[in-house]
Amino acid sequence: MAKKGSILVCDDEEIMRDVLDTILSSAGYKVDLARTGEEALEAYSQKSYDLVLMDVSMPGMGGLTALEELIKVDPEAVVLMITAFATFDTAISAWEKGANGVIRKPFQIADLAQRLRSVLLS
Repeated sequence: MAKKGSILVCDDEEIMRDVLDTILSSAGYKVDLARTGEEALEAYSQKSYDLVLMDVSMPGMGGLTALEELIKVDPEAVVLMITAFATFDTAISAWEKGANGVIRKPFQIADLAQRLRSVLLS
């Protein structure tokens, strides 16, 4: 299967990282994983990614702070935030900080795939 691009998944929940890795890898994406905002920033400093999927709520550096730092490093970074606690305020804050969108957990695989396609093709 041809690779579609590279995605960095950052989530503190191991099961969510594993699920996203399986889904995205089987769809043809090259996937790297990070457990924290700090790990995501370190990974991004080592190589560029076509997309970053970042959990909003994580211990240590939260996703919104990591998003801000990532955008400072690469203003063109494509980032989708993931959250189980999606509120209007969270979504607005994410967009104001540079996110390309917010995905609410739990998500449907088809919905995730469609969001990835639309963000990567825009």
